[in-house]
Amino acid sequence: MTRTGREYGTRKTAAQERESQPGPAPAGTRCPKQGAAASRHAAALPAGTAASLPAYILVAVFIAVAGAPLAAALVVSSRGGGLLEGLGTALAAPVTARALSFALRQALASTILALFVGLPGAWLCSRYDFPGRRLLKALSVVPFCVPPILIVLAFVVYYGRAGILNRALMGALGLTEPPITFLYSFWGLVLVHGFYNFPVILQGVSATWSTLPRDREEAARTLGAKPFRAFLSGSLPSLAPSIIQSATLVFLFCFFSFIPVLVFGPLGGTTLEVEIYRAARFDGKEELAAALSLIETVAALGMVFIFQLMERRKSAAARKAGSLQKRGRPRGGAAAALVAYSTLVALFFAGPLLSLVGQAFVVKRGLGGASRFGLGNFTRLLSADGPLLPSILDSLATALPAAIAASIFGSLLAVALRGRKGGRAGEALVTLPLAVSGIVSALGWSIIAPTGSPAVVVLALAATALPFSLRNVSSSLATLDQGPSQAARSLGAGRLRTALEIDLPSIAPALLSAAAFSFSLTAGDANAPLILGSGGFQPLPVLIYRLVAAYRFPEASAVGLVLALLTGFVFFIKEQSDGRT
Repeated sequence: MTRTGREYGTRKTAAQERESQPGPAPAGTRCPKQGAAASRHAAALPAGTAASLPAYILVAVFIAVAGAPLAAALVVSSRGGGLLEGLGTALAAPVTARALSFALRQALASTILALFVGLPGAWLCSRYDFPGRRLLKALSVVPFCVPPILIVLAFVVYYGRAGILNRALMGALGLTEPPITFLYSFWGLVLVHGFYNFPVILQGVSATWSTLPRDREEAARTLGAKPFRAFLSGSLPSLAPSIIQSATLVFLFCFFSFIPVLVFGPLGGTTLEVEIYRAARFDGKEELAAALSLIETVAALGMVFIFQLMERRKSAAARKAGSLQKRGRPRGGAAAALVAYSTLVALFFAGPLLSLVGQAFVVKRGLGGASRFGLGNFTRLLSADGPLLPSILDSLATALPAAIAASIFGSLLAVALRGRKGGRAGEALVTLPLAVSGIVSALGWSIIAPTGSPAVVVLALAATALPFSLRNVSSSLATLDQGPSQAARSLGAGRLRTALEIDLPSIAPALLSAAAFSFSLTAGDANAPLILGSGGFQPLPVLIYRLVAAYRFPEASAVGLVLALLTGFVFFIKEQSDGRT
């Protein structure tokens, strides 16, 4: 997921941190080059107002952009009898309680499964060096850059009644009926969500676990505590904020799930996200869709509050953490655990993804005809009238500017809010868009711009990626030693010059990672271009949706492979940044 404050920049010791805290200057002293100009500024504006003005402007611009979809939903839901009556009607509808209950139950069960799979991997990655460790950690980008439609397709190809796993088991055991039939059920949905999102838990928790001092745990072992009890008393209190924060993010992803619920949800199972889409696109009930959007957003705000609370506690724990712990080679029980865990991940997570890759090279000879392996799918898609090349250009035309805008604006916000009074409140405010789902955001922008356009798609995608970019850069800035910056400022260097010449080179890896991550996130988003696009506008995720709807699964897999390659450089960029972790 996003990077923690320990992964970039220069870590300060506790003494350096105390020394770098601003404090009152001794009586009668004055910083160099402080004189008439400073006096004029102090007389013209209240203390700190001029310095904080850029932050206020940036936050105001962000609120205007990010809040526009919700404002549009407010206006639409207020039609007729007013906002309260519109919300009351939506709340009284039987489908609302049913959809909210189902969304909460499946999100909770999916989060528990993600924790069950992710925490052992976090322990292994934080304590041991082993082949494939970096690849395992790099999987954290999968929930962000792999469109849900691809995951749906992968699980159908692998776990479906005629899927690879069922065919293998039927052949090996001599069965006449497929033994795996739970995919299109509540637990099938939980399986998809849990294994799709467990890398978020793994990355978020292992980043904290790697820097935890082991003295408390070792002291408990010395006093006779068994390993698990020593972990509970020595390490778990410091790990809890990271665990809760990562689980909260997974819960939000599952709560906002759309395509997997449509495909794998059991008969009668629905979520608010699905009902919003149905009300707006099929039933023509725009007021109901807008009211449901507000209800869903309010429900999600509670989880965002927990997320931000855990962020503060995690930052406080990070200041007490030590340097990266030395990792050893797994032996004995750890080696056996690694083998078991690798088998689990390979079977339930890597298996579907690899089957999708294989499906991309399956060429069918007509409807229901024989199949063979080859490059026929790619040849057709890349032909003169094929849709692949124009689709790649459409993806680049929206994802690139959205990623650049999100990374630049997020960096400016991070610098402007750094060290400011109320800076934490500003960062918390910019995190609030996490409570707005892709469908709600797209619906709001479709109300504002009914005709749709690539420019509106870029705006919507940039607003979606901005919170992640901001957190990425803010976490890096939080670990920098402020001594050099303060020395430069005391010698007369301006804030901009200090940021460009001292801070920027130190956080360059974080900026690069934020830009790459934003591109990956926006290139894999299908909601905004699907709803807001116009005419022949068809980026790669939309092309995948349309191919799947036409049951052209091999070609959809081929396009998915192209999309994965397009965003795959994120893996390499993050690996370079993670080289020391």
